Amino acid sequence: MRILMLTWEYPPRIVGGIARVVHDLSHKLVKDGHEVTVVTYKDGDCPEYEDDKGVKVYRVNNYMISPNNFIDWIMQLNFNMVAKATEIINKEGKFDCIHAHDWLVAYAAKTLKNSYEMPIVSTIHATEAGRNSGIHDETQKYINDTEWLLTYESTEVIVNSNYMKCELQRLFGLPFEKINVVPNGINLNNFSGIEKDYDFRRQYAMDNEKIILYVGRLVYEKGIQNLISAMPKILHGYNDTKLVIAGKGGMIDELRTQANSMGLGNKVYFTRILKFKTSTKNVQMCRYSSFSKHI
Repeated sequence: MRILMLTWEYPPRIVGGIARVVHDLSHKLVKDGHEVTVVTYKDGDCPEYEDDKGVKVYRVNNYMISPNNFIDWIMQLNFNMVAKATEIINKEGKFDCIHAHDWLVAYAAKTLKNSYEMPIVSTIHATEAGRNSGIHDETQKYINDTEWLLTYESTEVIVNSNYMKCELQRLFGLPFEKINVVPNGINLNNFSGIEKDYDFRRQYAMDNEKIILYVGRLVYEKGIQNLISAMPKILHGYNDTKLVIAGKGGMIDELRTQANSMGLGNKVYFTRILKFKTSTKNVQMCRYSSFSKHI
């Protein structure tokens, strides 16, 4: 199968979690015998084209015209993605399907679908309503509506948890059978041969104490509130345990209040979001790592 991946981030450009998902998924698909072409944004000195171990990666510049806002910038990016994908299709033939990642590439995906009669499979990594605990202004409404458009135009929709499946059904009224739950995997090879970061560990615990480390966005769908709620039970059996929460998001004040109100101020610590290489070192230092999500 020939697959066209549309994503606004792909390594070495990493904005959030989409880049790593698309990277690992693309390489696994190539390994399984599929042909994968990625069209993404060209950031900095990244090459316009590269063969990334079998994955064809095309990067597009955005217009030299400075956009008024982020929404306009994304629309310009979609125009350039359509132009690049059209160039590839004219040279190599059309793809069997388009895999669109989040609302950021919705208009490019829809245009290519209608122009070349190629089906869309979309992955919704997060929703605007979930990121902001609701829709509060016109920009958020625009993004929310674009998410709906992408799911409407898609033949199949992928999410990474049953919680997200229920959220899409609630927000967009999607048919139950249209949404497929495919949990994100963890590549254990990323954690082999990594030196331990004792300096980080000793900020929060003594060498003989245990650490539970959470790394990710601080939003309801991740379920960090449940992790904090479970701490008294954990401490009952393992009193020498600390919970370190590394991330940012709209729930941070609420989570701090929850921990303090439960008397866990000296057991639950909050720190900045960690870079990938840093977090892999820190995971090596912990007894447990939490990649929590409502399932």
